[in-house]
Amino acid sequence: MPKAPVNLMIQTGYFLFPIMPGGANSLSGGMGDLRANHFHAGLDIRTGGREGLDVHAAADGYVSRIAVFTGGYGNVVFIKHPNGLTTVYGHLKTLKDSLGTYLRQQQYEKKTFEIDLRPSPDQFPVKKGDIIAASGNTGGSGGPHLHFEIRDANDNLINPLLYNFSELQDEVPPYFERIALKTMTPTSRVNGEYQRISYVPVRRADGTYTITQPISASGLIGLEVLGYDKTSGSPYRNGISCLEIRLDGREVFAYNMNSFPNEHTRFMNIHENYEVEQTTGQRYHRAYIADGNVLNLYKLQSNAAYRGRLPLLDGKPHEVTLTLYDAYDHSAQLTFTVLPEVASNNPVQMDSILAQPASYSPTSDDDLSPAIPSATITTDENVLKLSVRNVSPSNPPVAKLFTGRTTSELPASYVRNNQAIYLIDLRQTLPDSVQFGRGVVRTNLKKRILPGRNDVFTDGNTRLEFSPRTLFDTLHLALRPVPGGGIEINQPTIPLNDYLTVQYKPNYPIAIDTMRTKAYWTSGGRESFLGGTWNKGQIEFKTRSLGRFQLLTDANPPTVEILAATPAGISARIRDDLSGIAQFRALVDGEWVLMQYDYKRALLWSDKLNPGEPFEAGAEVIVQVKDRSGNIGSDSTTIAEPRPVVRRKATTKRRRR
Repeated sequence: MPKAPVNLMIQTGYFLFPIMPGGANSLSGGMGDLRANHFHAGLDIRTGGREGLDVHAAADGYVSRIAVFTGGYGNVVFIKHPNGLTTVYGHLKTLKDSLGTYLRQQQYEKKTFEIDLRPSPDQFPVKKGDIIAASGNTGGSGGPHLHFEIRDANDNLINPLLYNFSELQDEVPPYFERIALKTMTPTSRVNGEYQRISYVPVRRADGTYTITQPISASGLIGLEVLGYDKTSGSPYRNGISCLEIRLDGREVFAYNMNSFPNEHTRFMNIHENYEVEQTTGQRYHRAYIADGNVLNLYKLQSNAAYRGRLPLLDGKPHEVTLTLYDAYDHSAQLTFTVLPEVASNNPVQMDSILAQPASYSPTSDDDLSPAIPSATITTDENVLKLSVRNVSPSNPPVAKLFTGRTTSELPASYVRNNQAIYLIDLRQTLPDSVQFGRGVVRTNLKKRILPGRNDVFTDGNTRLEFSPRTLFDTLHLALRPVPGGGIEINQPTIPLNDYLTVQYKPNYPIAIDTMRTKAYWTSGGRESFLGGTWNKGQIEFKTRSLGRFQLLTDANPPTVEILAATPAGISARIRDDLSGIAQFRALVDGEWVLMQYDYKRALLWSDKLNPGEPFEAGAEVIVQVKDRSGNIGSDSTTIAEPRPVVRRKATTKRRRR
């Protein structure tokens, strides 16, 4: 197992465990867990399903940052320590004493709920063990817990488990849930086909794993792993700390999640098989380095040019061994044999799950001639796969590829069950259409966009601007209009690193309200607000996702319902049906009052500058909410008179004798 890099200089005992130090604790999340668009940056420490536990400073230092976010960390505190490291405490309910007072004063001064403060080093010194906050469930938390991180001076995240906290015990090894084999080039095959197949490993009596189904493969093959770890005393499954791959006893790939740059956290989308995650929800680790992946988490011992892909090139059987490790060096091992491919049109049939890439099936809008057999196009990184059904197995048609004014012919790569498969290497050619006899299928491929550079593509009413950071890897740009209005840019199964700028001018009848008509990402039946600015009938917006984009008009204001308005406090429920909440405020007799916000419960509640002072009875209360399309909703009332305390006369019951 690859050990912690020597430059981490781990000082065991330097840090105090921040929740119930000295007592038994457990985790609901670990460092490097695969989360939506990011690696998990630290530990999720369980708090027994409740809020309000004392959060202790892990070491001497000073508070360097205090922030409040609607999502993400929620209420968070950063403490910088003399050894150059910083600890982070997230999802806090409240901050203690002077920290809480300072935060509330700054929110009132700036009249804002969300805030990001950087106190001076001498403003809030702390000692190891000081209580700095109460644990909570704020921000993007899925339940009460403390999120705890350790960062170095360069904002690299360090696995806190390397510090051997005695409060955490782990006697549970990691485990395999699935693995997958994936063809990586047009000439690669798994069980006779260009495909991705997943298998369920079987655990033997001795604790090791195997695959009981026969597997044959040839060419360059990518191995992917769906595996997890658990810690003692916790039902939650955490991510993999380390993964090793051996081919015939030689290590070909290793992955270690001990430390990584916080700025590269979005590269999780290229570390995992993003396409499979988007279509199935399963987050597989790639046991190879995908094109465009610059993370320094990997080690390649042999055949580095293959970047971890298995070179099954000699027509012989090969033994593959996968080993998972957790941070405590517990391991799980899976061994299986890959047989050589046999030239046959009858591949081995087995009970396996095929995770298909997002497919594009041509419709009548795509100039598909009735003369062509039923066809399906899928793109898989650098390969376009065209499946044509109902063809003669003995005489499949030759495909004619059109790239601008250039034409070329492509025979079927293979035929299975009356279905001809044509594999096109998009690094070599980028066809805009494919012809079979008199039938034509449009691919909608427009241009090859390279990462690391500025690029612009214009097509009719659409202009796309790529920055050097937009792409992880080469994008084979596909663009087409959406029936009924809008555009589709490739598929949502391709991740973006940074924003793509889109300029779009609708060429269909639409009543444009430039304030309320905005761009939305609408793939998969979901609607996500993107916004945009209008200029001369054209909207410009930015997106960090590919897929389908449409213009929608949000004409409905947010709903606001004041739930309570008493001298003790104010609460309200707020909702918006389309674009989402942008701003909110509460006024009591015209004076701004801080409202805490939990978007998960759609709830606002007051937090007075001087908590001991009640609101005055009869004061006017107004709660206003603006959505991201500029619509404003409000509700108003007055502070209710305090209810008189009714004292009941005490009664004495006689005992029966």
